[in-house]
Amino acid sequence: MGKLVLTFDPDWPILDIDIEQDHFQGHGCANFPTSGVSEFLATLQTYPLQRSELALRSPGLINISVFPADGVGHLFVQVEVAEAVEARNFTRVRLKIDYARLSRFANQLSLMTKGDVTEILLEEDKA
Repeated sequence: MGKLVLTFDPDWPILDIDIEQDHFQGHGCANFPTSGVSEFLATLQTYPLQRSELALRSPGLINISVFPADGVGHLFVQVEVAEAVEARNFTRVRLKIDYARLSRFANQLSLMTKGDVTEILLEEDKA
């Protein structure tokens, strides 16, 4: 089972991210321009979701993509992290979730951009 943990300190505009799936783990951090996340949040709230992407860079690299996994309402959240923008090695994890988890994630991310939430946990569906 995979999980994604986002941590943000509103006094320091860096987003830390930890991802894991089975025996694979990765960590990254990047500038978190809270004002630039609104477009990503808007696309997460569309139904049916086609594809939504958020790329954060400097000092590290964080890419978060959300797209359909199948025709029955499951989605993939694909996360790529690297220690540096120019890094050749990175960690990629793909979590399978449903629209309810996506909605909670989007709501928490919105609260994080306002400084109301400092940590978000997104776990993969067990089924």
